[in-house]
Amino acid sequence: MVMNKTRIGISSYSYSYAVGFPGFIPAKSLNAFDLVDKAAELKVAVLQIADNYPLHRLSPFELSSLNNYARSKSVEIEVGTRGIGTENLLRYIEIAKMLNSKLLRVVIDTAWHQPGFQEIIELLSKVLPVLEKENIILGLENHDRFKSKVYADIVETLHSPYVGIVLDTVNSFACEENTNQVMDVLARYTVNFHVKDFRIERVQNSMGLMVTGTIAGKGFLDIPKMLQRLQKEARCDFSTILELWMPPEATVDDTLRKKDLWVRESISYLKSVLDEPGSQ
Repeated sequence: MVMNKTRIGISSYSYSYAVGFPGFIPAKSLNAFDLVDKAAELKVAVLQIADNYPLHRLSPFELSSLNNYARSKSVEIEVGTRGIGTENLLRYIEIAKMLNSKLLRVVIDTAWHQPGFQEIIELLSKVLPVLEKENIILGLENHDRFKSKVYADIVETLHSPYVGIVLDTVNSFACEENTNQVMDVLARYTVNFHVKDFRIERVQNSMGLMVTGTIAGKGFLDIPKMLQRLQKEARCDFSTILELWMPPEATVDDTLRKKDLWVRESISYLKSVLDEPGSQ
């Protein structure tokens, strides 16, 4: 059996606090060039820049400069966005071209648009010829609203090598599916893997459960098993992208320091699983 190859990477969501979001704005937010530096420092091959750092806000000159900078650091950029409106997808296909990204990761829903199955098919069908022409794969991330079977049905209905799945290990808890259920349905369509380790614990009064993130390898997720399955079952070679759900500390500085530590320990663990240089 020919095994799929994978390469480790970080995401703008690996450094969500340092990038910033409403309610948490550091004194100096990381920009796209800073994220390239982080990837290079960690000696990972891939940087996925997702919707928490909207690349369409960069000028063509800035995008060209970012592409050149990433290439000089031997970092491959993968492009991500949120929303499947035709205008947005075409805009991000163009950005993916400019950054030499062969993957466009997409979360279907936005705050103002939650399309049903048929509208999803109609919207994605419109851009299939452009994806094929540019040789870019659209990766749909399993997210909160749909069960895995719906994502599988979308991929099967579109029946294109240019549409696959970005498999996230935790998101589908929101619709009552665990990681193994997601893997059983979506592993065969996977073109990108989001590693997000977690724990499930009772709240203090025992009246409920809480899902919290952990450093990769410190939680319930059997990462070696997940990677072994995907290396056998995924559609093609894929990147393994670290994402982290980390609760904040009391101060901004403490939060940023802790997140950086989590990233470093997680990347070291992933390298050890895949027997790459730089593991501890």
